[in-house]
Amino acid sequence: DIKMCKSKTIYMEKPEWSVDDLIRKAERYCAMAEHCCYDVRIKLRQWGATPQQVEPIIVHLCKSQFIDEARYCHAFAHDKLLYQGWGRMKIQANLIAKHLPDTLIDEALHSIDEQEYARILEHLIHQRKNDSRERLIRFCMQRGFTYEEINKHMQ
Repeated sequence: DIKMCKSKTIYMEKPEWSVDDLIRKAERYCAMAEHCCYDVRIKLRQWGATPQQVEPIIVHLCKSQFIDEARYCHAFAHDKLLYQGWGRMKIQANLIAKHLPDTLIDEALHSIDEQEYARILEHLIHQRKNDSRERLIRFCMQRGFTYEEINKHMQ
């Protein structure tokens, strides 16, 4: 870390965390919101944990149910659809980027309520009704909806 002090630059040392401190810190982090192993690994590395410390902490968090990747996938899919208006393709791509198992990703995508999914797509289409057909399709595809889904709801 760098801290500016008038004309001098002061380099501050990152605090050394014990394994117990890192566990408590990670437990608080996981208790605040759903996180997957990938996110927690990154956060632990940012806090200065060594690779030898990271894996035992992840195992502890999973055993203690602070991390549950199935629960994370379902929450991620639900929230991204509802609050960001993402389609299945974009949700899937983001879950794959977090190195989650395909089976959990598929379960989360299949758990999406079809009526809610259609309602959100129709809302996006209605919002952009003044755009040309091509712009509207491109916008919805960037949001993760397939051409077939978009075309079906534009009728």
